[in-house]
Amino acid sequence: MSFWWILALVLVFVGGQMLMLRPNPREQAELLLRNTAKKMNIQPHLVPPPNWLQTDSKRFIACYSVIIPTATMPYWRAEKQSDHSWKAVAGNDVIRKQPIPDIASVVLAVEGQANSISFYWYEEAGVEVLEPLKNWLQALAK
Repeated sequence: MSFWWILALVLVFVGGQMLMLRPNPREQAELLLRNTAKKMNIQPHLVPPPNWLQTDSKRFIACYSVIIPTATMPYWRAEKQSDHSWKAVAGNDVIRKQPIPDIASVVLAVEGQANSISFYWYEEAGVEVLEPLKNWLQALAK
């Protein structure tokens, strides 16, 4: 009888370890978000916060980039301020030329250079924000 108890205990221990290897719901959502972005030709990267970005956190942030082959932009950068307004902090004031959609509230900063435009954020929104953000970035690149 003790053999069966030991076998059951071993199976429970091994099964518990297997369940702990599964990604939690937050990690699953991030994986879905990044895979969807890749399918939309948005390149997601995890990067340390750039020195110029004012953030309270020292953890990695997500940088999603869109390559626009026909664009020829000078370097520019805009950051969201504490009052949720946007301020150009480097280069041209491109951010003021286009209306800022409400969906941009999840974005920390936008950076444009040559033929790519990137936005920095903490991936705190769902997949549904990717298409409007991509459209906004493409409008900024024109």
